[in-house]
Amino acid sequence: MKQIFTIIFFLLTMINYSQINWTYEKVQKKYGNENITELKIDENHFQVKKLNETETIKFTYNLENIVTMIEVENTQSIDNDRFHKLAKELNPKFNLTSSGKTENSNFYYDSKNGFLNIKVYKTNEKSEMNKIIFISDPKVITELIPDIKNWK
Repeated sequence: MKQIFTIIFFLLTMINYSQINWTYEKVQKKYGNENITELKIDENHFQVKKLNETETIKFTYNLENIVTMIEVENTQSIDNDRFHKLAKELNPKFNLTSSGKTENSNFYYDSKNGFLNIKVYKTNEKSEMNKIIFISDPKVITELIPDIKNWK
């Protein structure tokens, strides 16, 4: 009996609510309707919310109203502590399997779950991060990085 309770408790603690892949309704419930701008272009529905004076969060939904991309942008520099806090909150199921770099971005890929996290910097020196992107849409990930499946 003790083992059954332990197993059930373990399974319940493993259930994480990741905002990547959340429904439109869950995002509305978490963030509310105030300070939100909505836009629909072709197949995509976008929602931008001002989190504070310098930071905004943008949700991109697919046709089923599921979040497939989250962009957090700040007019001030985002430090690594803020990145990790946002990653834990917005994409807690992420488990790094490979990474890559470009001139002004760092890419972190989770091949098991099909998630891509991106740190975007203002300059090539990568001293000031101003945007973080979380993506779960395999089509978008493949368009951004065609050879991502070959990353080590």
